[in-house]
Amino acid sequence: MTKYLIKWQKNESLMPPDPAMMVKLQLSLLEGAKEDLKSGKMIDWGSYCDASGGYCIAEGNESELFDQLLKWYPYITFDAKPVLNVDQVIGALNKVMFESTLK
Repeated sequence: MTKYLIKWQKNESLMPPDPAMMVKLQLSLLEGAKEDLKSGKMIDWGSYCDASGGYCIAEGNESELFDQLLKWYPYITFDAKPVLNVDQVIGALNKVMFESTLK
């Protein structure tokens, strides 16, 4: 299963100007994040200290990730990158080293 590092950012242009409404919207979004953490759809979640955005870690395939991120759009925008663990990187480097010795 592919693991993704997802950096998220609030779409400030869609945040309500009324502070009470903004807090209500953000609390609703945070409850959704808690549900995804509890269900295992997300492995980790964090917010930057300046409240501009944050990150999460998720596992799955591209289609599952797309479906998962759509529920936050357009209030939240994303930059999702698949990531490798240390053993995957070591394996890739060893493969490159092995293949280069065959030439």
